[in-house]
Amino acid sequence: MKLIESEDLVKSNRLWPKVKEYVGDPEQELIAEEMKRRLRIALEGALKAEVLGYTRASRYQRTKLRSDYLNGYYLRNLVTRYGLVVGLRVPRRRQGGIRHQVFRRYQRRQKAVDDWLRELFINGVSTRTVGQLMRELLGCAVSASTVSAINKTLDHEVRAFHRRPVSNDYVYLFLDGVTQKVMSYGRLIKKLVLVAYGIKLDGTRNIIDYRVVKGETEHDWQVFLNDLYRRGLTGEYLRLIITDGGKGLLAALELVYPHVPWQRCWVHKMRNVAGYVSRKQQKECLAGVRRIYEAPHQRGAVQRFKEWRRVWQRRSPKAVHCLEKDLDGLLPFFTQDPKLWRKIRTTNVIERTFRELRKRTKSIYFFTNEDSCQRIIYAIFMNYNRKMEGKPLWTSKEFTH
Repeated sequence: MKLIESEDLVKSNRLWPKVKEYVGDPEQELIAEEMKRRLRIALEGALKAEVLGYTRASRYQRTKLRSDYLNGYYLRNLVTRYGLVVGLRVPRRRQGGIRHQVFRRYQRRQKAVDDWLRELFINGVSTRTVGQLMRELLGCAVSASTVSAINKTLDHEVRAFHRRPVSNDYVYLFLDGVTQKVMSYGRLIKKLVLVAYGIKLDGTRNIIDYRVVKGETEHDWQVFLNDLYRRGLTGEYLRLIITDGGKGLLAALELVYPHVPWQRCWVHKMRNVAGYVSRKQQKECLAGVRRIYEAPHQRGAVQRFKEWRRVWQRRSPKAVHCLEKDLDGLLPFFTQDPKLWRKIRTTNVIERTFRELRKRTKSIYFFTNEDSCQRIIYAIFMNYNRKMEGKPLWTSKEFTH
């Protein structure tokens, strides 16, 4: 159920006008009432058929096959995607114990409504605002605690996601981390979300897995990478691993994937270089650095580096040293297909998912606990993976096998 566009869910100043426009439209309200009337007929018919299946005889019918009798009705309210159905007649039988297929015992909302509530919250709407939206759109209120309880249903999906087998057909692996604030025992602490992003031979891309840890240490990365290896990503087909320059990650790669070439992200390195020159010099300096990775081949890149070094050795020796000491890790992308150079020389593909995560978590400032952090991150990453289905980063025709 998507009555509101996702971009409007994040921008609260555009949220309420959409809701009021929908609620105040007489035509929409008439359609909703008619849909609720038809839904009531369908639900009550299905419930009656279920009970007759238990009794094995219709009303007033006398037969040897009859195993039970009807015992009146009770009324139940049910929140549906079309609104609140009040006083739904649910038939009973004398022996009791009916397990309805229409809804579970004590269920007061259809699964579609719970999914919608979860989607609203994941897209940045607070639990309190979600309750107000329910009152406006569906005619019933939902407490903030109810919304939180609905979101907890993600816990099973999160555990299954972290334990599922991982395919071994990735050719490029991007690794990076993003910081999130989490409340722990009354203290607000920063935790790091380690993320693995993969691209397959046909350009198919997705977030493989993530792990919430205390810091970007060698141990944390090693545990994360070993888990991926154990679940199937042994790396026989990996052509390149693209990362930032974190020492802990590089040390872990030497242990888990020692035979896979490693590419350092040019964007991260250029930020480091910019930190050693004045603001007035940054534009000129980085323009020279950019010429290095835009060279037509690796030999040309080395030549352009030497030219840049001659110019900047006296002006900023620290900037030159910053780039020179890691030059070997910045050039491996030249060994791959030239059509892919722009896409595999940085971690930009994974940074885009981080922007989505920051946009969502900015409205809540911090997570109340790690479980809450896990749920939101999982939902955002899975939403990203669904969007990327059928949208390969390149086609097989563009790739040199």
